[in-house]
Amino acid sequence: MYVNFKFLLSGLSVVFLLSLVLPVFSFQPSGGVLMLDGEDDYAILPFAEHGYIFPRNTNEFTVEVWFYPKAETEPEPGKSNIILSQQVRFGLLPDNNNCRRLPLGEKGEVCAYGTAYLEGGGAHGPRGMEVPIKKDQWNYLAVIFKDSIIYVAYNDQIFRGQKKDFLNVIEGELRFPEWFKSFCVGGFAKKELVQHIPYFHGDIDAIRFSDIARYDLPAELGPSPFDPSHRFSSDRHTLAFWDFNEKEGADRFEDESGNGYTLIGMNGAVTGSALAVNPANTSITATWGQIKLESRDIQFWD
Repeated sequence: MYVNFKFLLSGLSVVFLLSLVLPVFSFQPSGGVLMLDGEDDYAILPFAEHGYIFPRNTNEFTVEVWFYPKAETEPEPGKSNIILSQQVRFGLLPDNNNCRRLPLGEKGEVCAYGTAYLEGGGAHGPRGMEVPIKKDQWNYLAVIFKDSIIYVAYNDQIFRGQKKDFLNVIEGELRFPEWFKSFCVGGFAKKELVQHIPYFHGDIDAIRFSDIARYDLPAELGPSPFDPSHRFSSDRHTLAFWDFNEKEGADRFEDESGNGYTLIGMNGAVTGSALAVNPANTSITATWGQIKLESRDIQFWD
């Protein structure tokens, strides 16, 4: 059989070049971002005024965030890296070896987690998992719950957990001290009363809470391909939505859902119009910041 090796090599070269040019996953934010320096700043929705975002007996939901962690993702001793926290919590783990279900496979990956506090049938507890995300680039993270099944989406993957009928709704009353029940982005108050001081160093483009399980969810256990929404919008299923598009330097962040959940920036938590870009990271995902400048302690339980 005659084989045109010149044609074959040419085709392989095209495939190779395309693999270099086309990013596996990329995201470019629009508008402003919430900037957190990882020292003592955070944004808060006081519990005394607003209570919980999800009402008692909510049996399906989606919580999702676009965030950009800075390089120093491993917390110092006595600190805990938390992206957001209340009935659902997102954060980064101090030890990447804790990504047991999905081990880190590439340089520059760190271990994040998504957890929801659930109850039902007399039982209660956190459910979620650890997943690998990237340093120094934009990442998508979501916890989705439906039919007593937790799904954790991370960038272009989604992981389906096992069904647990005895945990079928969101916890309507967290077993935390009263001051710890507020919804917070980054750290929170009363730091002298916690074992690990919470903080987050990075930028956040958008956060959305929904009372439905959004997206096409996989039927099979384990990881599956996923295509996250690059732009959130508000609809009748949106309970809270912050896009941090206020003017630069603002410390009040309006809830675009219209439900009045105005986040309050504390200790210097403000909006900004651009992100610093790591010069060593030349990926298409990370270089969006240059374009914008020119234009303007919980693990997995299953």
